[in-house]
Amino acid sequence: MRPGERSFELGDWRIEPARGVIAPVAGGAETRLEPKIMDLLLLFAGSEGRVLSKDEIVGGVWAGRAIGDDTLAAAVSRLRGALGETAERRYIETLPKRGYRLLIGAEQALAAASPAGRGAPDNKSGAPPKAAALVAQGRAALQAPFAANLAQARLYFEAAVAEAPGWAPAHVGLADALCALHLAGQGSGLITAAKASAHAAVGLDPDLARAWSALGFANLLADRAFAPADEALRRAIGLDPALASAHRHRAFAFAATGRFVEAEREGRAALELEPFSLATHGALMQLLITARRYRQALAAAHQALALAPASSEGWYARGWAHVLGGEAAAGVDALMKGLELWGLSAAQLEPLRARYAADGFAGLCAAGADLFETQTVMFTPRLTDIAFLRVAAGQPDRAFAALEAAAGHDDPLLMLLPWLPYCDALHDDPRWPRLLDRVRLVR
Repeated sequence: MRPGERSFELGDWRIEPARGVIAPVAGGAETRLEPKIMDLLLLFAGSEGRVLSKDEIVGGVWAGRAIGDDTLAAAVSRLRGALGETAERRYIETLPKRGYRLLIGAEQALAAASPAGRGAPDNKSGAPPKAAALVAQGRAALQAPFAANLAQARLYFEAAVAEAPGWAPAHVGLADALCALHLAGQGSGLITAAKASAHAAVGLDPDLARAWSALGFANLLADRAFAPADEALRRAIGLDPALASAHRHRAFAFAATGRFVEAEREGRAALELEPFSLATHGALMQLLITARRYRQALAAAHQALALAPASSEGWYARGWAHVLGGEAAAGVDALMKGLELWGLSAAQLEPLRARYAADGFAGLCAAGADLFETQTVMFTPRLTDIAFLRVAAGQPDRAFAALEAAAGHDDPLLMLLPWLPYCDALHDDPRWPRLLDRVRLVR
């Protein structure tokens, strides 16, 4: 929502953020912008002609990740080229040692980016500028599904809500961030707050597709009822068929009911719409593993790692896809790479490799689970991750203990528990049906 989901005009161009395209107002062929360039364009559109410093642009478009001046300059140059800027027709001004400034169209863009009459008192003339900039930064932070990014996104959206409490996109962003934090196991009580934020967004703007998408997903996570969640998600898609989040959330809803053909269809639709989103790649990889489509999961991991070679989640998913598909050696190599990218040093990895050489994959998983349970600095493992390792290590008692603890925390990953291949060895244990009765499954 940077500054809004709705299309708007900027000088000679019509901008369609939801579809990722721009087109001449006077008619002509569309130009598709890569996501980062669209983020940059929308950040400029929400700036009211202010000078944007490098730090502000990096925070809004690259979620604060360190980039060089050449990368930023190249992105601005690509945006200028897409807009057809010439010496006579300029859109973006470079101010040495200060930053960049949009030269035309900012007020027009803001006025079109939000429906008149909805939102904060100043919304009659468009999206609240400060809130729009905060939402842009929050959306950028959500693109990388890491704990620090998710926490930062929440702060941006909370600030946007405080700035413009009557503007629906701010509430939508907060709902999305809270859902993402809940999925990552980053705190309790988040999903109730997410549901409240999504309801507020729908009440403020019932025609906003992203608001219905957030409400559908929050309802699914909070109430575990498929029908009302899917109704909201279908309404979102009806309002905007190109809304990737609605397809991604619907994929998870289908998977949580064991309908993997529909889940994969929606997951791939989301990826087609968001080909550069690490969160969307990750969701598809996990879906395919849950559906036991290991070859397809490996292909998805390869695609994700081609996009982001340093993605620890991509390597970890690739490793499990290999292992579950019967290729333990290749799986161990990928899992080790994932652990390295999570922050384990060579000295910490070496005992794991030695344990694998001595006791095979089961020994490696036992040592890995021990490490996950004792380290407190490098990353925060989920109880479910520990449980899966305990299952593979042949330690059912400790696996059940971890799963029971995860159920006590209402870990949303357990919504998929009946189908997760990591737990196959537990299915004949008399404790398994009792665990399923305790977990809040989707009905």
